[in-house]
Amino acid sequence: MLQTVASTIRKLSERQDLSTEEIEEAFDICIREDRESYYFFTLTLALHTKGETSDELLGFCKSMKKITPSVPTEGIDPKSTIDVSGTGGDLIKTFNVSTTVAFLVASGGVAVPKQAFFAVTGYTGSIELLQSFGIDVPTISRDPKRVVELLKKTNVVTYHLPLSLPEEYSGMTNWIRKRMEIGLNYITPLHFTAFAYSPFPMEGRIYGIFDERYIRILAELFQKLGYKKGLTFHGVGGLDEISVIGPTKICEFTEEGIKEYTITPTDIGLHRAEVGDIKATSKEGNIKDFLKVLYAQATGPKRELVLANAAAAFYTVGKVKGLKEGVELSASLIDEGKASRKFEEYVAECGDVNKLNELKSRFLE
Repeated sequence: MLQTVASTIRKLSERQDLSTEEIEEAFDICIREDRESYYFFTLTLALHTKGETSDELLGFCKSMKKITPSVPTEGIDPKSTIDVSGTGGDLIKTFNVSTTVAFLVASGGVAVPKQAFFAVTGYTGSIELLQSFGIDVPTISRDPKRVVELLKKTNVVTYHLPLSLPEEYSGMTNWIRKRMEIGLNYITPLHFTAFAYSPFPMEGRIYGIFDERYIRILAELFQKLGYKKGLTFHGVGGLDEISVIGPTKICEFTEEGIKEYTITPTDIGLHRAEVGDIKATSKEGNIKDFLKVLYAQATGPKRELVLANAAAAFYTVGKVKGLKEGVELSASLIDEGKASRKFEEYVAECGDVNKLNELKSRFLE
């Protein structure tokens, strides 16, 4: 079967675009059979060197879906559910914006099943940040019912997909381990689509991307995955978020088509900031920024960075008619204390209230 993958790699080396089915089959085989990871390394590098198409990324997503556990999602309304995770990997290291956005958006009546991961290039990933508050971030393969229970009870859940896979998927496990062992880091389909597939039903998505060349390709991918509306975007200068330091390039997709445009902070009622105003400085700094934004004690660019990205989520699910209105809604939820109360509700359910109070006394005025 690995000879089939060799044929696929040969086509990629000749810069041929492949069908969804060809890529899906190649990854299916590698996930199960490539014990030495030679084919995995070559396939992913050849695919990125050629340049991924939305059809090829769809094939990768379909393959990954087969090794992702299903969850019991009865009773979850796809029209008012959204994941706010992006690709990560931005050149400008910010604090945990999407995690902050998750609790803010949930406080506005939108269900947010947010995928989380450990830090790769920054000081804290979502998992490390939340663990600081004693929050157990469940792995969906081990406890899918708990993940759904948290979402239904609090309107938000942070979870991660399995890091360890059954023996039958050892090709995937070995490849991930060997990449870490030898430090052979290059862009792969995982960098673009790690959070693109979600086991939860939802009609809309927002997705920040570390490279503006891929915002249209990812918009096409989300269309093909069945999403009805969403925004893919890149903040010029290196942000996988809607930016407050300069323009943001956006692809807005619907079932009918894709519209491309650029916005600036002032277009949506915000102020233009400098890079130094939003950069992360440390793990403790990230915890402090997270709390200060949620508890309405931040008034500058970091707060506005959260407002801009929460606005995108509210716009996508139809809570507001535009991003500027979404910014206004987001600000009111913070200032009225709804966002902080949502976080406290979540900590009470699956974290340590004493740790939260300790960190509040340490970082809040």
